[in-house]
Amino acid sequence: MFKKSLVAVAVLGAAFCSAQAAEVQLYGLVDLGLNWTQTDNDGVKTDSFSMKSGQNSGSRFGFKGTEDLGNGYTVGFVLENGFQADSGSLETGDRLFHRESLLFVQSAWGELSFGRTGGLDAGTGRYNLMGSGASALGTGWDLVGDSRVALLGTGDRMDNTITYKSPDFAGFNVYAQASLKKDSKDKENGNDTKQELVAGQEGSSDADRYYAVAVTYGAGALKTGLIYSQTDYSRFVANSNTQNDDTANVVSAFVNYDFGMVKPMLAVQYWDGGLATGIVDFYKPDSEDRGNDKHFKNFGGLTKGYGVVVGATAPVVGGTLKATVGYNDYESIDDSVNEACDGNNLMVGVGFEYPLSKRTLVYTAAGYNQFEYDFAAGDKEKDKSTEVMFGMVHKF
Repeated sequence: MFKKSLVAVAVLGAAFCSAQAAEVQLYGLVDLGLNWTQTDNDGVKTDSFSMKSGQNSGSRFGFKGTEDLGNGYTVGFVLENGFQADSGSLETGDRLFHRESLLFVQSAWGELSFGRTGGLDAGTGRYNLMGSGASALGTGWDLVGDSRVALLGTGDRMDNTITYKSPDFAGFNVYAQASLKKDSKDKENGNDTKQELVAGQEGSSDADRYYAVAVTYGAGALKTGLIYSQTDYSRFVANSNTQNDDTANVVSAFVNYDFGMVKPMLAVQYWDGGLATGIVDFYKPDSEDRGNDKHFKNFGGLTKGYGVVVGATAPVVGGTLKATVGYNDYESIDDSVNEACDGNNLMVGVGFEYPLSKRTLVYTAAGYNQFEYDFAAGDKEKDKSTEVMFGMVHKF
């Protein structure tokens, strides 16, 4: 028994040393809390009270690591999975590493990465330009303060993505990004036939493709950035949603300045050709789609419009107070589609975090969202949601 124990210790020690040499790290966080939400779908009210995972930060675990190749070159990876802490289920049923799956190379020339990550105008992923620096509550605590209510391009994660980030030049960084096919799991028209699986090849007009460039600048307390992106929708989307255009052009910008006692921030965006944004499909508390951004859906038709998000963070009684408000206004560019719509959205949110230790915090938040839209078919609708939550996040 003693010899077997020594062998086990030796094996574990060897594995640990190997991991240390390669600088591989297991990391993650668990976020659990309670939530009350009242929805008003065009006059039909529903109240729900439930336990929820990932309200403040998506519950996740992942692996990341780097290896020094010498001569100034480093290779690394990130593999990150999302899960529902209240049920133990995976965030998505068809992806092991839904949140991020990247291989990257760093050198004196910058960083080049390949795999699944967020777009440059997204609030998610490694490059995260429109996240916490652009909005006080980022892409939201659940729907509280969710910048995606007002801004079109802050939620996407994409497959088959190539990203370049330049070295720092006197505070400036330049980015370039391309996704040859945004979603490899997407099968047009829900058809699993061989013909449909062949359709949508990477880089072809049968697939949604994304291209973006950005420049950011940081000097002391000032952070700012400008992003331009273009999405070329697949011909399947174009044919079903519009007769005029199958391309979205999005210009986004943000700025924040940390005064110490308060950090105000502003994000603005203009788009032309984007899918109708911010429409909410209020999900049920027991839905398997929680955490998958399924509470956002797009009606038919492409739109053009603008969005603005303003907010601030401030240290208060040992914690951090966060407040934000957002608004957008858009119009359909193809009223021939039955569900095409003009509309505007309003978002108000406030949250507070209090650290119990370096790895554990508690939070509470409340918010209100309003969605008004006028469909091409002649119908008008107004949806509202009010939400209150509290919970705890533990990082490891």
